[in-house]
Amino acid sequence: MNLSKHVTIDEFCYSPTAIKKGIHNVMNAIQVKKAIQLCENVFEPIRKHVGKPIKISSGFRCYQLNKLIGGSSSSQHTFGEAFDLELTDRKLFDWIIKNVEFDQAIYEFGNDEHANWFHISYRKGNNRKQVLRAIKIGGKTQYIPYKPL
Repeated sequence: MNLSKHVTIDEFCYSPTAIKKGIHNVMNAIQVKKAIQLCENVFEPIRKHVGKPIKISSGFRCYQLNKLIGGSSSSQHTFGEAFDLELTDRKLFDWIIKNVEFDQAIYEFGNDEHANWFHISYRKGNNRKQVLRAIKIGGKTQYIPYKPL
Protein backbone atom coordinates (compact mmCIF):
# COMPACT_ATOMS: atom_id res chain seq x y z
CA MET A 1 0.00 0.00 0.00
CA ASN A 2 1.21 3.49 -0.82
CA LEU A 3 0.88 6.40 1.61
CA SER A 4 1.68 8.80 -1.24
CA LYS A 5 3.12 8.68 -4.73
CA HIS A 6 6.67 7.94 -3.52
CA VAL A 7 6.19 6.38 -0.04
CA THR A 8 5.02 2.86 0.73
CA ILE A 9 3.62 1.82 4.07
CA ASP A 10 6.39 -0.80 4.32
CA GLU A 11 9.18 1.78 4.07
CA PHE A 12 7.38 4.13 6.47
CA CYS A 13 7.16 1.38 9.11
CA TYR A 14 10.53 -0.24 8.39
CA SER A 15 12.82 -0.55 11.41
CA PRO A 16 15.92 -2.77 11.66
CA THR A 17 15.58 -2.58 15.45
CA ALA A 18 11.97 -3.81 15.32
CA ILE A 19 12.97 -6.69 13.06
CA LYS A 20 15.93 -7.63 15.27
CA LYS A 21 13.85 -7.50 18.46
CA GLY A 22 10.74 -9.16 16.95
CA ILE A 23 8.54 -6.09 17.47
CA HIS A 24 5.38 -5.89 15.37
CA ASN A 25 5.67 -2.29 14.13
CA VAL A 26 2.33 -1.85 12.34
CA MET A 27 -0.01 1.16 12.19
CA ASN A 28 -3.73 1.16 12.92
CA ALA A 29 -6.23 2.92 10.61
CA ILE A 30 -5.97 6.28 12.39
CA GLN A 31 -2.17 6.21 12.24
CA VAL A 32 -2.29 5.29 8.54
CA LYS A 33 -4.56 8.28 7.86
CA LYS A 34 -2.13 10.61 9.63
CA ALA A 35 0.84 9.08 7.80
CA ILE A 36 -0.92 9.67 4.47
CA GLN A 37 -1.43 13.33 5.39
CA LEU A 38 2.24 13.65 6.40
CA CYS A 39 3.54 12.02 3.24
CA GLU A 40 1.24 13.90 0.87
CA ASN A 41 1.72 17.33 2.49
CA VAL A 42 5.38 17.16 3.52
CA PHE A 43 7.27 14.36 1.78
CA GLU A 44 5.90 14.88 -1.72
CA PRO A 45 6.65 18.64 -1.95
CA ILE A 46 10.20 17.99 -0.69
CA ARG A 47 10.63 15.06 -3.12
CA LYS A 48 9.43 17.23 -6.00
CA HIS A 49 11.88 20.00 -5.06
CA VAL A 50 14.83 17.60 -4.63
CA GLY A 51 13.97 15.73 -7.84
CA LYS A 52 15.27 12.35 -6.71
CA PRO A 53 14.45 9.62 -4.17
CA ILE A 54 14.64 10.48 -0.48
CA LYS A 55 15.13 7.83 2.21
CA ILE A 56 13.02 7.82 5.35
CA SER A 57 15.35 6.60 8.09
CA SER A 58 12.59 6.49 10.71
CA GLY A 59 8.87 6.83 10.17
CA PHE A 60 6.24 5.12 12.29
CA ARG A 61 7.32 3.68 15.64
CA CYS A 62 4.93 1.67 17.79
CA TYR A 63 5.12 2.53 21.49
CA GLN A 64 7.27 -0.51 22.31
CA LEU A 65 9.81 0.34 19.59
CA ASN A 66 9.83 4.03 20.46
CA LYS A 67 10.53 3.26 24.13
CA LEU A 68 13.24 0.76 23.23
CA ILE A 69 15.17 3.27 21.12
CA GLY A 70 14.80 6.04 23.73
CA GLY A 71 12.26 8.17 21.85
CA SER A 72 10.19 10.80 23.62
CA SER A 73 7.05 9.42 25.29
CA SER A 74 5.07 12.00 23.30
CA SER A 75 6.86 11.35 19.99
CA GLN A 76 4.83 12.16 16.91
CA HIS A 77 6.44 9.10 15.30
CA THR A 78 4.04 6.96 17.40
CA PHE A 79 1.02 8.70 15.84
CA GLY A 80 2.21 8.39 12.23
CA GLU A 81 2.76 12.17 12.20
CA ALA A 82 6.57 12.33 11.87
CA PHE A 83 9.53 11.01 9.99
CA ASP A 84 13.28 11.45 9.89
CA LEU A 85 14.70 12.03 6.43
CA GLU A 86 18.21 11.24 5.25
CA LEU A 87 18.72 14.82 4.14
CA THR A 88 21.49 16.99 5.51
CA ASP A 89 21.96 20.21 3.52
CA ARG A 90 21.18 23.36 5.51
CA LYS A 91 20.04 25.28 2.42
CA LEU A 92 17.48 22.52 1.76
CA PHE A 93 16.30 22.70 5.38
CA ASP A 94 15.82 26.45 4.99
CA TRP A 95 13.84 25.84 1.78
CA ILE A 96 11.61 23.33 3.59
CA ILE A 97 10.75 25.65 6.48
CA LYS A 98 9.87 28.43 4.03
CA ASN A 99 7.92 26.36 1.49
CA VAL A 100 6.34 23.31 3.16
CA GLU A 101 3.51 23.12 5.69
CA PHE A 102 4.72 21.31 8.84
CA ASP A 103 4.16 21.09 12.57
CA GLN A 104 7.74 20.71 13.73
CA ALA A 105 11.04 20.72 11.82
CA ILE A 106 14.26 19.85 13.61
CA TYR A 107 17.76 20.26 12.19
CA GLU A 108 19.29 17.28 13.97
CA PHE A 109 22.87 17.65 15.22
CA GLY A 110 25.65 17.96 12.61
CA ASN A 111 27.24 21.35 12.00
CA ASP A 112 26.33 24.73 10.51
CA GLU A 113 26.32 23.39 6.92
CA HIS A 114 25.00 19.84 7.33
CA ALA A 115 22.66 18.17 9.79
CA ASN A 116 22.86 14.46 10.52
CA TRP A 117 19.18 14.23 9.42
CA PHE A 118 15.95 16.23 9.36
CA HIS A 119 13.00 15.42 11.62
CA ILE A 120 9.70 16.75 10.27
CA SER A 121 6.15 16.31 11.55
CA TYR A 122 2.68 17.32 10.37
CA ARG A 123 -0.72 17.59 12.07
CA LYS A 124 -3.61 18.45 9.77
CA GLY A 125 -5.13 21.79 10.75
CA ASN A 126 -2.97 22.17 13.85
CA ASN A 127 0.59 22.94 12.74
CA ARG A 128 2.77 25.03 15.02
CA LYS A 129 5.53 25.73 12.43
CA GLN A 130 8.04 25.11 15.24
CA VAL A 131 11.66 25.08 14.00
CA LEU A 132 14.41 23.76 16.28
CA ARG A 133 17.99 22.61 16.22
CA ALA A 134 19.09 19.57 18.22
CA ILE A 135 22.51 19.85 19.81
CA LYS A 136 24.44 17.94 22.47
CA ILE A 137 25.44 19.75 25.65
CA GLY A 138 27.23 17.68 28.26
CA GLY A 139 26.18 14.49 26.46
CA LYS A 140 22.48 15.40 26.61
CA THR A 141 20.27 16.46 23.74
CA GLN A 142 19.05 20.03 23.93
CA TYR A 143 16.63 21.75 21.54
CA ILE A 144 17.33 25.37 20.72
CA PRO A 145 15.64 27.78 18.30
CA TYR A 146 16.87 27.30 14.73
CA LYS A 147 18.19 30.36 12.92
CA PRO A 148 17.93 30.21 9.10
CA LEU A 149 20.88 31.40 7.03
